Amino acid sequence: MKARYSSQQEQELEMAIFSRNTDDIQDDVEAQIAALRREISKLSASLSDLSSERFDDIKRTASRQARYAADTAKENPVATVALVAAAALLIGLFSRR
Repeated sequence: MKARYSSQQEQELEMAIFSRNTDDIQDDVEAQIAALRREISKLSASLSDLSSERFDDIKRTASRQARYAADTAKENPVATVALVAAAALLIGLFSRR
């Protein structure tokens, strides 16, 4: 036998079900947001580590290149002066236009 509910009881029952479903959905969304935040935090840490490693590589390469340029300038001072003069002349010519 099917129970008979009044209109108000049916509305209250529907509201209770709706409220429970809404709470479940809200809990699921909050859990997903928390998981996404953890994942973003992990990705951020990985990116930071990778950036730091890449910066160190670039710094080592630049330092090596600077030493090489300094050594080359010491070994060939006349060529270095000529190269710097030519570069200054070109910069001066291009900056006038």
